[in-house]
Parts: sequence; C-alpha cells; structure tokens
Amino acid sequence: MPMTRNTALGLLLAGLLAAAGCVKETRPVPVLQATQATAEIPEAQLLDVGVHILDPGVPEQLEDDPELQDKERIWPDIRRAEARYIAMQLRDTLEGTGHWATARVVPATVDSFDLTVDGRIVESNGAYLKLEITARDATGKVWIDEKEYEGRADTRVYRDNYTAGRDPFENVYVAVADDLLAARNLKTGADLENVRRVSEMRFAADFAPVAFSQYLARNRKTGEYKVLRLPAEDDVLVKRVDQIRERDYGMIDTVSENYAAFSERLEEPYTSWRKYTYDEITAEEKLKDQARNRMILGAAAIAAAVFIPDSCSNRDCARIADAARYGGVAGGVAGVISGYKKREEAKIHTESVKEISGSFQVEAAPLVVDVEGRTLRLTGTAEEQYAEWRRLLHELYKEETGLVPAAPVAPAADTQKPAAQSSGVG
Repeated sequence: MPMTRNTALGLLLAGLLAAAGCVKETRPVPVLQATQATAEIPEAQLLDVGVHILDPGVPEQLEDDPELQDKERIWPDIRRAEARYIAMQLRDTLEGTGHWATARVVPATVDSFDLTVDGRIVESNGAYLKLEITARDATGKVWIDEKEYEGRADTRVYRDNYTAGRDPFENVYVAVADDLLAARNLKTGADLENVRRVSEMRFAADFAPVAFSQYLARNRKTGEYKVLRLPAEDDVLVKRVDQIRERDYGMIDTVSENYAAFSERLEEPYTSWRKYTYDEITAEEKLKDQARNRMILGAAAIAAAVFIPDSCSNRDCARIADAARYGGVAGGVAGVISGYKKREEAKIHTESVKEISGSFQVEAAPLVVDVEGRTLRLTGTAEEQYAEWRRLLHELYKEETGLVPAAPVAPAADTQKPAAQSSGVG
C-alpha cells in the first residue's frame, strides 16, 4: 500500500518520540544514617564483629584479558583495593552505631569473632555499587544470607567543595548495618550471651582440641555449634587461652589499623577515580543516547523522504518534490553518520576510563612483633602477616603447654559429636 504524506510524517514523529524516550532524569540520592543506639547495652550481650575483606568479584577469565577487563569495566587491581576499602567503610558504619562491642576489618581466614560479615563485590564503579552480603554468628546461625545491597552514587560527594567526609555509597553500608541490627534485635539476651560463649570455646578448641572437646558440640547437618557445659573458672588451660586470645586481638587490631591506614591513603585518589569514572560513564551513556537518537531520526528522515508521495501534476511541483526527497535523504544520512561519530566518541571515553584506573598496590609495611622475648618480622600483605602470626601463637602454645594445637579431623556423623574433636574450628 503506498505511503501517504501523513504516514511519512507519522514515521518521523515516531522517531522523535523514540528519541525522547531515551532521556533519563537523575534525582538526588537521599542521605541516610544508620540507626544509633539509644540505650546502654549489657556488656555480656555486646558482640565483636569481624568484617572480612570482601571477595573482589573478579571472574577468572578477566584476570589476564585486558580487553575483556575494559569491556566489563572490571580491573583486578582496583577491585582488590576496593575489597579492602569498602570493607573498612562498612566497618566504620557499624562501629559508629554503638550497637556492637568492636568492629574490625580482618583477613578472610579469621573466624574467631562473635559475628562475622562476608561480602562480594557484584558491581562497582563511580556511578553504581552492588554488594552481596552474608553474616553469621559464632554458633553458625545465619543472620543475612547472600543478600544483595545496591545503590547509586551520591554525586554531591564528587563536588570540589564537598567537605562532609561521606562516602558516595554510604546508603549501601547503612542498609547492611540496619539489617544486622534488625537480626540482632530478634535475639534474646540469652541468645547473645550464648554466641559469646560459643565464640570463646571455638577459639580455645583451635589451640587445644582434645582438652576442650567436652565443652563444645556441633550439629553435623546444620553446622551449628552449642556449648555443652563450661570449664571451671580457675582452669589453667582456660586462663592460658584467654591470654592468647588477648594477644590475638592485639594483632587483629594492628592488622585492622593497617587496613585503616591503607584506606586513608587510598581515599583521595580513589574518590577522584570514582568521580572521573562517573563522569566518563555518564558522558559515554549520553553520547550513546545521542548516537542512537541521531540514527533513529536520520533513518526516519530518510524513510519519510523516500516515501514522499509523487502527486505533482506539473514540472515545477515535481522539481520541488525531488529536491525535498534529496534534502530529506541527505539530512537523514548526515544524522546517521553523526550518530556513528558519537558512538566512536563514546569509545574514546571508555579508553579514558582505562587510563584513569591505573593500579593500586595493597602491600602492607613489614611488621615487627615481640612476644615474650621472641622477635618476629612479619612481611607481605596483612593477610600473610596474620597467617604467620597465628602460626607463631600455635607454636608458643605448644612449647608452653606441651599440647599440640593441631586442627582436628573432619566431623563424624553424630549431632552431639564434640565439635573440637570432629571439625576444624577456630
């Protein structure tokens, strides 16, 4: 069926509407604050929280593929830096609420806390953050189960005159903190005190599995722990383990301080990277929208020009119609070409993101510790330093007590099988 003038104009209008539909509005992000404690919490119910360094979320195939890294906007060095930085931001948010005894950032191998938070970076750039969070207490009960938290950047943070010191994704950390508080509020005081007891017994069982097997049990099916009974208050081994735990907390504090110092050094360049990445992503998306719009309008103009009905009855009218067709086609082609040029400009911005990214080094400074006259130089990353520290603690405990703090074998099959004898705990 021949296209009428109205149909041609309708096609052009449809192109305009399609282009208009691509326009997106950016609304200000609300400033949220984590719920603060309003009453004093009994000491026996205050839990120590360990925030593990996050899983960077780098797919294996990206590690040695720069082109794929650029395409996916996932750069391994930056993600590993973010894994530490974001964990520290979450820790600061938790500690600032007053609901917890302490909150520390620790290597993923540390599991001697009352409550442990694990996470994975699903998506992270200057414009958007998505995390997957899991939290469980020392008894093995899950508080948050692989829940995703996401949010857009608060772009006010990227302004040159911004001085509030707020992270652009603070709302994401606030959501995690409030969920942890909600889970804690579902526990009774007795539940919280039990979590602390189990945590203490699990730590002790790591150093003396045989001696403490009679106090702790683990459900083989659920993996949950419970205290069968408590050792005597004057138990010599208990006192020795308590001393070791105090030392261990001291080292954990040192490691956490290293992460804090790293985050402080990283804050300025990382915020700049986020800002520039946000600008580049925004500019790239805008150019892609412009490219799409111009090509849509160009194609619509070409179609409208080609199908202009030939209804002229004289030569002058025909000449005008031909000129209109030529002008429409030429204008439409120019629009399409302009769209392709915009797309190429977008690729340039993608390259700019790569250049801005760079590489963040995460090596910790060597640490020298002195334990009862024994000096040890800990080198490597904070994770490696802490692993060497725990090895030293086990060695000292063995020398002083004559007991071998070896990791116990895998669990047998009984719900009441003592955990310290049936599984690697601590």
